[in-house]
Amino acid sequence: MAPDIAAKRARLPASAKLAVFCLCYAGLAAYLFPGTYFAALGTSRLLLLYLLLPFLILIGLIVAAIISRPQAPVSWLRHKLVSRGAGATSTLGIFILCLAAFTAYKHEFSQMVPFFADQFLARIDADLHFGDPWKWARAVPIPSVADRTLYILYSQLWFVVLATVVVVAAWLDDTSKRLRYFLSLVSTAVVLGVIVRLAASSAGPIFYDRLFDPDMFEDLVQSLKASDAGPDTLLITDYLYSSYTAHKASIGTGISAMPSFHVAIVVLNALFLSSLNRWVGAAAWVYAGVILFGSVYFGWHYAIDGYFSIIAIMIIWRCCRVSNPRSS
Repeated sequence: MAPDIAAKRARLPASAKLAVFCLCYAGLAAYLFPGTYFAALGTSRLLLLYLLLPFLILIGLIVAAIISRPQAPVSWLRHKLVSRGAGATSTLGIFILCLAAFTAYKHEFSQMVPFFADQFLARIDADLHFGDPWKWARAVPIPSVADRTLYILYSQLWFVVLATVVVVAAWLDDTSKRLRYFLSLVSTAVVLGVIVRLAASSAGPIFYDRLFDPDMFEDLVQSLKASDAGPDTLLITDYLYSSYTAHKASIGTGISAMPSFHVAIVVLNALFLSSLNRWVGAAAWVYAGVILFGSVYFGWHYAIDGYFSIIAIMIIWRCCRVSNPRSS
């Protein structure tokens, strides 16, 4: 009996096991692709995140303290720093390491594995929707200001939202909800970002003219050129394609359509935020719908990329339910 109790006490808590796995995930990327990994880790976007993150966390904690305990915000802040300070700091550090690793895998996989699934995905997409889904999306009468807003929400605020939710989860006192989110996030990176990415390697409609048939999605390119935010979207494709052909990595580089990681992450965030607050969760679901629409509207993805991501995230979230985790 005593040895069994000692063995149980010697076991690592779930959060420590997850941290070890994440460090292995990042370490493997650094070992296999050191040039790409450290180029991504030192990119200006992450350097900016390093500088801004402490200030954003401090501001967020102050606001949360005032809202949570307006009579004694200082004591609430002190308690939060004691209970989650070290854990949140290490979590965010590991997140940054894994973010660079995700970029390294995505960038290198696009170099190693040919884009063999585009023709199949494009055909299935058109058959399923009785025509190309991007045509249905761009047939919606969207004014220029909405077009620009959609571009900002999709191309510029997506990472800000991800970083914000990660910070919220890192400081969350509820261990089971915190672990469920990060376990789901890591599972998403491995299952969708590695396994599915390799099994269905594809570039997406917006790159179709450069990699396959210059005419098949010509109308999409012309529609983008004629819209308010379309030229900016095409500039991003130029940057990604240049990075792909020159084999030069930075945060966010790498070409991949199936599955849609944009859609996967916002759906995961919506599930997590809904477990915290239904109104915040409702807003997150609206944002997820916007990202799904934008992924097709701007031609980054076939619609089925997003559908697959939604189904996969629902399964991952269900499988990552954590019950009675040890305190961390």
